[in-house]
Amino acid sequence: MYQDYTGKPKPFLLGSYTKFCNFPLEESNLEYNMYIPTIHNIEWKFAVDTTKSEETNNLKFSVFPTNQPNDCFYSVEMDVAVVIENLESSEYSIKDQGSYEFSATKRKLVIEIPGYNKIIDHHQGFFDDKKDEKTFKIHFTMVVKSTNLCDSVKMLNFYNSDESLYDVEVNVWGHTMYLNKKLISLQSPTLAELVETKTIAYSDLPSGIIFEDIHDFFQVIHGVDLRLNSTNIEAFLKLANHLKVPRVTEYCKEQMIVGVSGMTTNQIVDLAQKWSFWDVVPRKVAAAKCLADLKAQNWDLEKLDDDVITQITRRIFELN
Repeated sequence: MYQDYTGKPKPFLLGSYTKFCNFPLEESNLEYNMYIPTIHNIEWKFAVDTTKSEETNNLKFSVFPTNQPNDCFYSVEMDVAVVIENLESSEYSIKDQGSYEFSATKRKLVIEIPGYNKIIDHHQGFFDDKKDEKTFKIHFTMVVKSTNLCDSVKMLNFYNSDESLYDVEVNVWGHTMYLNKKLISLQSPTLAELVETKTIAYSDLPSGIIFEDIHDFFQVIHGVDLRLNSTNIEAFLKLANHLKVPRVTEYCKEQMIVGVSGMTTNQIVDLAQKWSFWDVVPRKVAAAKCLADLKAQNWDLEKLDDDVITQITRRIFELN
């Protein structure tokens, strides 16, 4: 089920998410942001809880939405897999999985993973006892199986040839992808020339990019409306700048105005200033149609530049 972008990619068209995290033994309950770019109106988190693990010998792993969509009849079905990795041999890793349908009434998947006594035993190989901070590694993967009445989209399958959709076969970092060259050429002559060579090498793209970023970038190029987040928006900006794709740059700016998952409003302002997007703050402030909207944008005024505070203040007076 793991979306392995180093091997042959698996097209989970309704969405997938993979996360590796190191959980400190001294902690008892931590939450992590989780991003499903195909689902626009639901924010997600997963949590690791060891509060009662010494009593039960179970590690509690949970997945849950952090907001409530307006449609109380929505549903999202997903498969979830969790691996507590053994550093000495994967044969001894602890694995568990579950399937769950989230809805307005069923809002939390909980997986009780047995074997906590092994995880905290330094003889079992789940953490490096020589390090000052003792942590064990968790590998979490989820795949969306179905959605109903959600603001969601379906991704294109770039790994199967379809002459009605694609007109060129390209080797992208060792992966065969089928793309629409005509659609690409309308948005970026630079990228179209690269696609024309039928090979995109590591040296053709900016540093700090992973294959998942490229895959999702091509989804947006082909018209799929993915929701960006704190882990990939800068990669999108790098790709759009390097490949001269102004439509994707504007796409990123529009998402910054609406709000980016995993980023505070102040972090969005910092990103906009870093890329010299001087129109983002005025457009974001103007997007507030009432004082409640402006408040919901969650500006941290104490950490903003004076010119940004001035724009917010001006908007307050306009809305009064």
